[in-house]
Amino acid sequence: MQKHALITGTSKGIGLAMAQTLLKNNFVVQGYSRSNKIKHTNFKFHKTDLSQISKLEKFIFPRFDNPEKIFLINNAGDIGNIKSLGYKKNEDIINEININLTAPTLLCNKFINTYNHCNCELVIINISSGAALRPIHSWGTYCQSKAGIDMLTNILNEEHPNIRTLSIYPGVVDTDMQEKIRNTNINEFPLRQMFVEYFKNNELTDPNEVAQKIFYIMSNLMKINKNLISVRDF
Repeated sequence: MQKHALITGTSKGIGLAMAQTLLKNNFVVQGYSRSNKIKHTNFKFHKTDLSQISKLEKFIFPRFDNPEKIFLINNAGDIGNIKSLGYKKNEDIINEININLTAPTLLCNKFINTYNHCNCELVIINISSGAALRPIHSWGTYCQSKAGIDMLTNILNEEHPNIRTLSIYPGVVDTDMQEKIRNTNINEFPLRQMFVEYFKNNELTDPNEVAQKIFYIMSNLMKINKNLISVRDF
């Protein structure tokens, strides 16, 4: 019996670190992203652009022989164009909500439809953000989407109590997204300097550390009684 993980956004950041961590711990990993850096016998890459919602209509998850556990990790996300509403292009708004909320919802739907009759443990992990909990200037669609992700988690726990679903807040992580935030014009993002200071003061968490904590959560679900979780608690 094998443990399987289906992970979106495995080309970099937390998704890449998660895939590598799980491979080291004897998982079979399916990676869904636009590009790939991983070469491993237990890793299969699926070239996928999650902002292209129409292409997810024909999306198919693989079938597994006698699995022990199957995890879906909705990690892929994009802060998008950092501008206040009123100054964003409609196309940007649609694409940002698609990749951050619509795609994960469709993948959850497909995951349940594909594996719900499987005689194994099923777990969904949605990577959320502290931005789900409060409005942040110029991050409108990102905040909206991550708040939606948390509600998606709550809905799935209500509708499918046999499938454990978690939202995980990874904190401020040293990824390409943080670099993009630091390079934003301060006139478009008034909180820019705060994120510059995080970087200068070495306050950004390494993606591998976040991945290790998420793996701990995955390995100790029976000890965890909350569905909305911050890795800072571990």
